[in-house]
Amino acid sequence: MKRVRNLGFRLKDHEPAAAVAKSAQPAAAPAGSAAKEAAGSAGEAPLQLGRVKGNVSLPPEVAAIAKEGALAVAEKQWEKARDLYLELVKAAPDNALAYANLGAAEHQLGNLLAAAGNLGKSTELNPFISRNWQTLGLIHYERGALSLALSCLTRAIHEDPNEAESHLILAAVVRDYGWPEAAVTELQRAVEIDPKLGSAHYNLAVTYLEAKPPRLELARRHYHAAIDLGSPPAPEIEAILKPAE
Repeated sequence: MKRVRNLGFRLKDHEPAAAVAKSAQPAAAPAGSAAKEAAGSAGEAPLQLGRVKGNVSLPPEVAAIAKEGALAVAEKQWEKARDLYLELVKAAPDNALAYANLGAAEHQLGNLLAAAGNLGKSTELNPFISRNWQTLGLIHYERGALSLALSCLTRAIHEDPNEAESHLILAAVVRDYGWPEAAVTELQRAVEIDPKLGSAHYNLAVTYLEAKPPRLELARRHYHAAIDLGSPPAPEIEAILKPAE
């Protein structure tokens, strides 16, 4: 039987988000939010991710810049977003969210070192924002620094155990370490938290196909779940699953 070898994981269903925190003031919105959600109204409170303490809300005097940056993110105008978040950092140099959103914009532009530096600064100012640790873990994984990725992602899960994407990225890290059983555990947890996370189903299918012996029925179940959730088809996987159907 043909085997799947070295088939890459899919690490996201959508653009990664910047850190946001509950605040009475309009803060910079996460990457991947809809424009309406990104702009927000002054009376709405953004989603709080993980345990958030300290200076995480943006000062009222920079609310207009934050709102404009949020709209740029919603429209995926990453260079404009970066420039606006640079203004935020200058205006609020001790604010964790300003650095977090600047780091997220740099990440979208492919500037991994700049992204890591700004997110690292954000964690120094406030170490309790799980999304920052998650994005740092993803950056280290993309750079091939598995030990750093593992450290950041375990911290992300410590701050927010119910963030499915942290488990998803951690699964990719431990898979590359050669720990397939741990990858299955993390992916199963991701699916348990968010059954509609197509990339988690897809990666479970890949992991089950790479098992010795391959676990075809489980792979088939999760592969079709991923396709139903909008994941692009993978001909190499379908070639393996089709003969048994």
